[in-house]
Amino acid sequence: MEDPVDVNRRIEQLVARVRRRDVYGRLLAAGEVILPLEKVPDPDVWRAEIRRQARADRLKVRTGVTAGKVWAMLAGDIPEAQQEENLRYFHLFHSDLKPQAEAHGHQVRVVIRDGKEALLICRACGARGYADAAAGPLIGGPLFEDECPEGDPLDD
Repeated sequence: MEDPVDVNRRIEQLVARVRRRDVYGRLLAAGEVILPLEKVPDPDVWRAEIRRQARADRLKVRTGVTAGKVWAMLAGDIPEAQQEENLRYFHLFHSDLKPQAEAHGHQVRVVIRDGKEALLICRACGARGYADAAAGPLIGGPLFEDECPEGDPLDD
């Protein structure tokens, strides 16, 4: 496993980078953004601003208000590079990350995924784990190393 100090530094950098994004930045990074209506003072103004920014970037977006939520999503096909990145990440998650965390009794959940990096936590105890799908992959943190005090390791 990786050096715990390095893993914590990478987690903090990932969280800081994602927190700096505005709503349009989150839309560009994730392909969609959904907010509760109570967080948006005027849904029509919010939607118009998203569409304005997308037009400036020559992107197609869809926006709407449904079931107490305001949303926007990029329209069109997912670029091939992003599809490859998604496949690499999902393969890593299902073949390595999830089984390794569950072997320690953790109930793994992805909290943040930004490109090739992910922050994961245990639903039961809050243990954190970090993964970088492109760096070997790089995996580290208590989620993958320590037993969950709230769970039971999987029987082999």
